[in-house]
Amino acid sequence: MHHLALPFYCAVIVGALMALLARAIYTGSASFVLVALAGIAYFGLHGWNDARRCWPAFRAEMQRRTSRRRAMPADDTH
Repeated sequence: MHHLALPFYCAVIVGALMALLARAIYTGSASFVLVALAGIAYFGLHGWNDARRCWPAFRAEMQRRTSRRRAMPADDTH
């Protein structure tokens, strides 16, 4: 399932940056706030665009797998 790997990584990075942003706001270190906001915007935008671009291929692969699973005969002999 390589189609949505990059958007997943971007979501993980955005989550880590949001934790950094919360910690920076809590401790009052304003120098990290701008860096965290810029990183959230960058990785959020690129993750969203890549997810929208790769979603049709992911959905088509899921449909192929489902149809392949339905085409297999049931094996009820134990």
